[in-house]
Amino acid sequence: MRCRSVLTRVDALRTGELPAEEQGLVHEHLKTCPSCDDSLTDVGALATNIKALAVVPPRSCKDELADSYDRVRYNNDDVWVAFSDRGLRLVSRGSFEQFSSTYAKRYGRCLKSGTLPDALRKQVASAIEGEGVDKPRVDWSDELSPLERDVLGLLPKIPRGEVRTYEWVARQVGRPRAVRAVGNILARNAVPLVVPCHRVVPTAGGVGNYAFGSPMKRELLRREGVDVDALEKLAKDHVRYIGSRTTKIVCFPTCRDAKRIREENRVPFRGADQAKEKGFRPCLHCQPFAA
Repeated sequence: MRCRSVLTRVDALRTGELPAEEQGLVHEHLKTCPSCDDSLTDVGALATNIKALAVVPPRSCKDELADSYDRVRYNNDDVWVAFSDRGLRLVSRGSFEQFSSTYAKRYGRCLKSGTLPDALRKQVASAIEGEGVDKPRVDWSDELSPLERDVLGLLPKIPRGEVRTYEWVARQVGRPRAVRAVGNILARNAVPLVVPCHRVVPTAGGVGNYAFGSPMKRELLRREGVDVDALEKLAKDHVRYIGSRTTKIVCFPTCRDAKRIREENRVPFRGADQAKEKGFRPCLHCQPFAA
């Protein structure tokens, strides 16, 4: 299938309307054509931006069309939580004015004071305390593109106390060249803390940015058991992976298996090619790179 034919089908592929017999042909072309693959990402971003431009009719904060909000207190800090009857909608720190303004711009809906259900309150509290949430109850409604749904759905599967890279996330959702798109999706995550985008770090190493600031990201990772100082030291030394001299297996530094490697058997690697050249194979648990 040629580029012109693929480009006329990318939106139908994005929305799931492309016939099954054509999907395989388009996917095969995208694997070998970076330009068309980027076009698929651009079409998804354009669709999201167009939705954001839609004019929403005014709604009263006093009627049933308004969503609810509540406040969760933690160490003298306010965490504002918007929710519907289907789950969490927005989690934010800072002032209530900023929180409500962000919600109105994002969803075109008003907020009214309510009582956060115990199950949702427990999820928010568990996330803040570093216990993690295995199955977040989030009301995404229909605002997400397929790529956004795949990326955000993957995050809770990253084990507590471990981190992965943007590159890894892109590869896991089947879009290895969409690293920048993954970063943008995580930056727009409406429910940070609960959907753990803080467990994703730059491919080059270190901690990176976060919606609530890098210090908060470091603190969340520490609460989950990540040795942030060691992670940043490895980044300064350009070390991306840790291998075991005895098993010839290589992992992300925070992988549970990497933590069990004795100090005298730890082998640092700056990249996947270096590890492969030395005869090391990727860990099946953290899957640091393709075999």
